[in-house]
Amino acid sequence: MKITVFIIVLLVLLVPFGWFAASGPEMIRLTPVIAEVSPLYMGVIPFIQADKLREQTQPVCDYLESRIGRPVRLTTVPDYESLARLLELGKIHIAWFSHASFEKLRGKRDWQVICRPVQYDSVLYSGQIVVREDSEFQTVHDLRDHSFAYVDRYSGSGFYFPNIYLAQEGIKPLEFFSEVVFTQSHRSSIVGVLAGRYSAAAVFSSDLVYESGTGLRVIARTGPIANDPLVVRADFDASLKTQIEKAMLSMHQDPKGIEYLANLKILRGTSKYVAESEVQALLKQNASSH
Repeated sequence: MKITVFIIVLLVLLVPFGWFAASGPEMIRLTPVIAEVSPLYMGVIPFIQADKLREQTQPVCDYLESRIGRPVRLTTVPDYESLARLLELGKIHIAWFSHASFEKLRGKRDWQVICRPVQYDSVLYSGQIVVREDSEFQTVHDLRDHSFAYVDRYSGSGFYFPNIYLAQEGIKPLEFFSEVVFTQSHRSSIVGVLAGRYSAAAVFSSDLVYESGTGLRVIARTGPIANDPLVVRADFDASLKTQIEKAMLSMHQDPKGIEYLANLKILRGTSKYVAESEVQALLKQNASSH
């Protein structure tokens, strides 16, 4: 009786684990399947057209994936506010903000900058106010009663720093321009200027956004502006954050990283990535000199 009970109990325990075949005398052993590591998502906004955006940001995802042994997926979101919201919700793990959007949207949120790119041998750049090459406009003062295009109210070169410049020139945009529009894209602003929809636009670089700036003329420069930061939440897994930081800061010394940077240098002038402490020190130095 005890032996019979033991056999019944044993069968009950083994059947759910696939060690016993219900039909036939042979035992079946199932091979356990281990789930793949969940991917990390890097979020960017469509500041340029989709193909160029992927061309300029996908190499960073590919490099990180090779270094940390975990899939890194590029995700495009509509605007910086959406990027901030998704970062807070944990739907995006690494967010690529502009300098201005990072400063304005983080508020009291405990976000941390992993690194920033060095582009054209600098961690700072100047924004541009552009007009059509064949237009009569020579300075921003010539734009009175004409239309003006911004990108996004959280864009540094596309809104924040141009407004500082205009204020220094004694210009109040809503009173000075006949029309003010937000295009949500540097490329859209430039295409609008070339098509005659806007008389001028504030962008980060006509050369990098649209076919080497063909047909455009720069009439003012804004900034200096710190290059765009890669940001994570402070409560992001500490070990993983350290891996990402080490990978990005040593990218220019890693053979595989050097391969990716060779292409990025052509596309964006990116030669390496540096720590936030280095960028902040330079910003303080620049501020004290003005």
